[in-house]
Amino acid sequence: MAVPKTKTRAAAVDYEAHFAVPIPTGVVYMHNVLLTFANNIPDSCHPYCLSAKHPSYNGPLNGEMRQVFLRDFVEERLGQLADLEYRGWINGQQPFVTPRELQIWRLRQFVQYVWFWNLPDDDDLAMIFNLTKRRAGNLAADFIARFRKTVIYPAALRRVYHLINTSQPVFEKPEKHPRHNANGYIYKVPTRRLVDAAQNLVDDIHTELPNKKMDAPYLWDRELNYMWMDVEAVDVIKTNDELRQRLYAMYKIPDQ
Repeated sequence: MAVPKTKTRAAAVDYEAHFAVPIPTGVVYMHNVLLTFANNIPDSCHPYCLSAKHPSYNGPLNGEMRQVFLRDFVEERLGQLADLEYRGWINGQQPFVTPRELQIWRLRQFVQYVWFWNLPDDDDLAMIFNLTKRRAGNLAADFIARFRKTVIYPAALRRVYHLINTSQPVFEKPEKHPRHNANGYIYKVPTRRLVDAAQNLVDDIHTELPNKKMDAPYLWDRELNYMWMDVEAVDVIKTNDELRQRLYAMYKIPDQ
């Protein structure tokens, strides 16, 4: 009588051991990356930087507590944006055609959801995107060319108005323009890009009030981020509320 053959399990092939390797979970953000993001959040927006670890804002923050509060917000937001990016891409809703388009899209998300419509200086963008300063400057230029009127300028316009109406000039008396016969006040600005916004604002004032004569703002001191602004422009910003309302209606902050 024949003995039935018993089936034996085939020996595991040598690569099957790799199937059970879990996805790494120990990847953390570098401290300086989170700090760079946090430092570019405007002070007036700190009350909105809530996170699961810090669900409420209890007044102005200083020192280490400020860093922890903002760092936790940035870390949580970056994780949410990474999830948004992947889901949008795999659903075909974010058709990233080139690496450049991907960089611009990411910068758009950072500007809206982390920096509250603020665009950092080129040095910080170079570190975040792992680029040279020159390439970071080109990325910022492309981004500004595409989104200036719809994303950056509407918020920057309001920040210039807020700065002039709530801050005192660095010096009590106006300073002479180095090349023209014009006087201007010196203001401390949080970022050099606000000088660009101030220049655009003066251009808009010229368009709306062609009889007003004023020189364009400029970066008076690069090291200290001091901006020179014509006394005529300062006067219009402080006194002409009708023009302010007209500009705010023209450049609305996008909801999404």
